[in-house]
Amino acid sequence: MASVPRYRAAVRIDLDLVCAHPDDLVGGMDDASRMSESSMDAEDALLSLIEVSVADGAQHLVRIESTNSSIVDSEWEGTSGEVPEGSSDTARVARAGARLAGIDWALDELFGGPTTEATASELRQRTIIKGLVWNASVLVVDCLFDDVRQLADAADTRSAWRETHVISQLPPQYATHYDRAFAQKFLAATIEVTSRLSASPVYPPTVAHELALKLVLDEAARSAERLTGDLPEGWREHLDTVLFQDLDAESLFVDQDSSSKQDAAAATPPLDFASWFIPYAHAPAPAPYASDDLKEPSRG
Repeated sequence: MASVPRYRAAVRIDLDLVCAHPDDLVGGMDDASRMSESSMDAEDALLSLIEVSVADGAQHLVRIESTNSSIVDSEWEGTSGEVPEGSSDTARVARAGARLAGIDWALDELFGGPTTEATASELRQRTIIKGLVWNASVLVVDCLFDDVRQLADAADTRSAWRETHVISQLPPQYATHYDRAFAQKFLAATIEVTSRLSASPVYPPTVAHELALKLVLDEAARSAERLTGDLPEGWREHLDTVLFQDLDAESLFVDQDSSSKQDAAAATPPLDFASWFIPYAHAPAPAPYASDDLKEPSRG
């Protein structure tokens, strides 16, 4: 017998309690009022079911001054992975964000403390931001696989990079280098960057890794514009500040002449195309496929 679809959610409730007379206790929404709300989506309907009760004999001790309920994570079960109508895109993003623990540390300053100190609203915003980054990571990597195929099929077409999903977002003045071999290495760098986002905090070890992280955050920011609900102002700029050692790679998106390209090659660290996959000094070693370390290996 097929299982009955059901909605499951992790809910956080913040309560402010004060001493009061039992007549002042706040009641929850009654069934008639709840059923009259025809415009409710799945999350609102679930939240309306949550009531806080006081144990018998203790009603004279407390009054509920205010409540703040928020779904932190949610999913439908028994529906082959599809979320029925009425569950918002925001809930889907929050569900994905629950799996990205590697950037919690980066959000502490944005929200004024670790998750244990966050309000229900802040905790939900955290989870949505993480979900945006998670989904963007999946999308960018998936599109890069298509880009590799497309550049391989159009190896003799100089302008093939213009029709790609991700490679076309890289600095256009280096477009002559954007072939299948480059796309494969950039894909490897992107996979490495996104895997580290879900694990431990490490600065991008090369220019290519920085560019990959930038494109992931760009995609996350575009997705945020399509969501309902507010996110903290400046959340993207905050992530730029804490996830990058510096933002020098941004200069690559400014039109360059031969002189400025020479300056990029002479910068510390160098930003010219030949240096994109060379690890920064003191940076952790990147994946072998995404590394052009020219230094002689140490000999024991």
